[in-house]
Amino acid sequence: MNKDISMLAWPLSRLGESIEELARHAHLNPATRESLIAAEPLKPQDMADLDRWIEWAGDRLGIEAEPIETSVSESGQLLRNSGPALLKLGDGQDVRFLLLLKSKSGMLQLIGPDLCVHRCPAEVMRAALCEPYEAPVTAEIDRLLVIAGVPGRRRQHVRAVMLRERLATQRISGCWIQRLPPTSGFWRQLAQAHLPRRVVLMLSVFTLVYGLEIAGWSLIGHAALNGRLDLGWLTAWALLVLSLIPLHLLGSWLDSTFALDMGRILKKRLLAGALRMDTESVRHQGAGRLLGRVMESQALESLALNGGFAVIIAVIELIFAGVILAAGAGGQLHLLLLLGWLTLTMGLSWRYFQRLRKWTFMRLDMTHELVERMVGHKTRLAQEPANRRNAQEDQVIKKYLNMSKELDDAIVPITGGLARGWMIIGLTGLAPAFVSGTGDATGLAIGLGGLLLASRALSGVSGGLAALARAGIAWTQVSALFYSANKKLSQEPFITSSQMAGMGSNGSATKLIDASDLVFRYRPQGDPVLSGVDLSIYKGERILLEGSSGGGKSTLASLLVGLRTPDSGLLLLNGLDRHTLGASWHRLATQAPQFHENHILTGTLAFNLLMGRNWPASQEDLQAAEEFCADLGLGDLLERMPSGMMQMVGETGWQLSHGERSRIFLARALLQNAQLTILDESFAALDPETLEKCLNCAFKRAQTLLVIAHP
Repeated sequence: MNKDISMLAWPLSRLGESIEELARHAHLNPATRESLIAAEPLKPQDMADLDRWIEWAGDRLGIEAEPIETSVSESGQLLRNSGPALLKLGDGQDVRFLLLLKSKSGMLQLIGPDLCVHRCPAEVMRAALCEPYEAPVTAEIDRLLVIAGVPGRRRQHVRAVMLRERLATQRISGCWIQRLPPTSGFWRQLAQAHLPRRVVLMLSVFTLVYGLEIAGWSLIGHAALNGRLDLGWLTAWALLVLSLIPLHLLGSWLDSTFALDMGRILKKRLLAGALRMDTESVRHQGAGRLLGRVMESQALESLALNGGFAVIIAVIELIFAGVILAAGAGGQLHLLLLLGWLTLTMGLSWRYFQRLRKWTFMRLDMTHELVERMVGHKTRLAQEPANRRNAQEDQVIKKYLNMSKELDDAIVPITGGLARGWMIIGLTGLAPAFVSGTGDATGLAIGLGGLLLASRALSGVSGGLAALARAGIAWTQVSALFYSANKKLSQEPFITSSQMAGMGSNGSATKLIDASDLVFRYRPQGDPVLSGVDLSIYKGERILLEGSSGGGKSTLASLLVGLRTPDSGLLLLNGLDRHTLGASWHRLATQAPQFHENHILTGTLAFNLLMGRNWPASQEDLQAAEEFCADLGLGDLLERMPSGMMQMVGETGWQLSHGERSRIFLARALLQNAQLTILDESFAALDPETLEKCLNCAFKRAQTLLVIAHP
């Protein structure tokens, strides 16, 4: 390893400090690392838990550390584009880390253990990362170059090309990119992207544009009305107009980039919220309502940004228009008329908002009903009389059309009448000064200019308020997603893999699940579905849980695998509670849900089988999946598929029978190799011969097995 690079590397003992310093230098505003210092540091013997420890440390600091990997040939590009990032050097007992802040002009900025920023050539850094992979083959390549008689001046270039080709498929891991997670505070994300500063700059540019525009027309108007329209005045006016061109371009660029960055942050936030929504709330909403929320999230982004900018620009124009009208022939009367017209505008906009809300809710209900009818189309054809089915749909459509007409009646005065109506009212305000002759030509010209500017502003206001109204309705639909993304700083202790697989709380090395007096309710005030449940499961046991429908078997299974949290009682896994294990609980206990709650995703068969393992799958994972398929009697299926394990399955791919789906669900659960595997009604669609194969496979492969079935 290059000596200079080695001096900039951080030891494993300072890993927590290095993560915080990198985040601080990258202006990610991390939380204090006191909790990291108090926690037990990662030890060399626990290097298998390195990814989890870095993720845990990032959660403690309020940042995200995403592990990525690349090939040897693309390592240079990774270094140029991945800052801020944490890079691992070495292996075994000599593990060190480099803190890559950013790349600029082929030079990398690294934070050293002295907390200073150092510059390093990108090629030197690339060589240090690739050294463990290139060193074993470099000597062989050098011998080949000597035998081939490659000239010395070309040898280095040829060696680099051969190394790149030889190691084209070699993957390099040990890189973690740091950034703010979408679950962090929304304003914190905006500040980190410098969006508030850009809003101020954008408003300043637009204010300057309108100020110069008014000054230019004031200049030419004053010269024309006073009979001094010579070349000097025209030149001054032309220079003012020309200066507006770069300002307009700057304002448009700021507007576009702000919209892109704001949309990116908002989309990430809504996606994070959707993935963090409570399981029960998702279950109760239905596919149609969730589809409606997705549609409204897209509307929120475009309408809020476009409408917001239109209103902001229109407000700036109205301020200038008010000042000009007050200085014109109409005076205070003109200004009062403008304020009154704005009051009427707000009233019409509020009426439109109320009708739009009713119309939107009805449209979303129709979307939900349409999806439900599409899913249950065969059931409706078989069971529901055609005349009743058509009558219901006709009534819904008729009501929707009537409500759409009311909505159109509310939007027409806003988009078509505000600007034109103001022209009539504004001219009325100029009439007294014009008829009485008290207003001079300059005052009338100023008043007319203010009237036109206010008309243009009202056109922007009408379109902007309509867009903001639709965005406000969209917000009522997606606000739950937005707030679901909120996440507090993690306070969970770090648990190594050996600790997770260790002794139970009672000192027994074999007890896996220890549950005492569990109580669970679906609703806070509802009757308990489970009450006073006591359960002990020991490692290696094979347990059959039978009971009538609705007795709480599946609910108990969801508690044991961590999908739900009990309202009260004690539940331990390997002697550790849910707070201590956190998300790691699901790594130790997994479940194959009931058939109607399980799903074959559109993708390859390999992906559907190996969802619970690392992806992309290694050759060892693919081999294990094929072995499971053979044990479960799916060998004939693989032979029929043209692409084997890489065959696309799901709704748009290879269609699978109920029995084949059941066995894939079973293999998916067993391939996770969890300490506890729960199979919930997993054998109901199987014939006796296939059932015996699947049971034998589950008994052989599962570490600890709980099978749920009807009596």
